[in-house]
Amino acid sequence: MSDLLASYMLKPNVLKALYCGNLAIAIAFKASPYMMRKLSKRSQSKSAAISSTPEGDEWHHDIAAYLGFINVGFAVLAGLRLRGLVKSPTSKSTKELDLLALMVLAVANGSQAWGNFVRVRGNGRWIVGTGWDRITVLDTVFMVLDSLAALAYASKH
Repeated sequence: MSDLLASYMLKPNVLKALYCGNLAIAIAFKASPYMMRKLSKRSQSKSAAISSTPEGDEWHHDIAAYLGFINVGFAVLAGLRLRGLVKSPTSKSTKELDLLALMVLAVANGSQAWGNFVRVRGNGRWIVGTGWDRITVLDTVFMVLDSLAALAYASKH
């Protein structure tokens, strides 16, 4: 990684923006009936039983909520690192925490993007994983940005 890119990625305001973005993604895409309607193609199903419940049923809501709760840990992690940067933007003692947090967030976003591309892309039931849907794009972008910032820390320290 070039020194210029590494220096840019490690600027406090860039890191704050990165943590804000990770926090927003984790909160914004929480499980809800709206998300089932928005992300699935249930309303287009040839099966009347499926198309009549575009928001899914209670079982779907339970599973979606369970999966959505997983994001809480990532939101807390991003929020704690953001708080640390706001309180002490130049502290050297938190660099290892940033490296760890960025690596965890990169893996979290990367696993979501991978799942979208590999698991759901070909089944035709969801809008995610088809390329330019907002969730797949955001997961991929933040995986790359989190990874770049983690690599910058690793190369500078």
